[in-house]
Amino acid sequence: MADAPDTERQAVEPDAREVLSVSQLNDRIASVVQDTPALNGVRCIGEVTDLHKNSTALYFTLTDGDAELPCMIWANRYREMDADLEDGTEVILEGDIDYWVEGGKIDLKPWEVIVVGDGDQAAAVERLRSELEERGWFDDEQKQQPPTFPERVGVVTSLRGDARYDIQNAIHGQDPTVDILVKDATVQGSEAPTSIANGIHHLDRSEDVDAIIVGRGGGSDSNLQAFNTERVAEAIFTANNPVITAIGHTDDRLIADQVADVATITPTAAGEYIVNSRQEFLASEIEPLEQQLDAAYETFQQEHEHEQELAEAVDEATAPEGLPPIYYKVAIVVLLLLLLVITGLWLGVI
Repeated sequence: MADAPDTERQAVEPDAREVLSVSQLNDRIASVVQDTPALNGVRCIGEVTDLHKNSTALYFTLTDGDAELPCMIWANRYREMDADLEDGTEVILEGDIDYWVEGGKIDLKPWEVIVVGDGDQAAAVERLRSELEERGWFDDEQKQQPPTFPERVGVVTSLRGDARYDIQNAIHGQDPTVDILVKDATVQGSEAPTSIANGIHHLDRSEDVDAIIVGRGGGSDSNLQAFNTERVAEAIFTANNPVITAIGHTDDRLIADQVADVATITPTAAGEYIVNSRQEFLASEIEPLEQQLDAAYETFQQEHEHEQELAEAVDEATAPEGLPPIYYKVAIVVLLLLLLVITGLWLGVI
């Protein structure tokens, strides 16, 4: 429970005309939480998701599929507990509701953890994963290769989310000529599976796209559950065009990623991938040809120089020995001129 360092927390009488700073209001909220018996010593059952820990504390979200509650256990207290928590574990927690004044966040700080077993939500996902794997939906043979030079890319995501702009910027940052068609979809909540699946079907069957990117930003495991449903998996698997998933998370635990033709870890990565295929083609196909052409030209040039050297050598070898004829002709002319001079002197005419 957050401490009450000053008398501000005692001022719980509301005053509509009073203007509070954020700190003052948060202090007031903390006081209410702290002084409400119904929020102390509560017991709550739910499923552990988004669990991560460091040397100080263990953080996770408790969910029943419809609602979530952040939880935190100090590391030294967790080590004393007879509990081994992981994502998907169903637990009963007993503790106090706390309000973090500086961050303005509420959470449950349990002092007791009772492990019930595997959670229903995690178990359902694993059952579906096993079933789809048996159908062969994850097999590499089912994967389609995205086109090397896509001219039109379809995107299924929320028009209000940043993922849309991340994908657009990544694509047009490298190739502004690619046409992008965005299909708005609900990407979180009970309506999300149908909305995402309909978006994929629409782009795949109604629009002349070369590939489809399905994505959203990051979120908790509960936020991403739409991408663990059979409805979305089926839409991806049955699409005629290659489907690239771009769901903001750090691994490929989601069923949609396993069914997709290509799974990227962020929307930006998906945009870069679809246009990088063009650069990869240039690197893998055109650049080797260019290198081969350069090598062939160099070889031709060397052979040409060698042939010139051979021709010069042949000319030298076939040339007559001694001085060239021109030297002999010049010498004869000089001798004739000397003879004429001597004769002229002898006759006295010079």
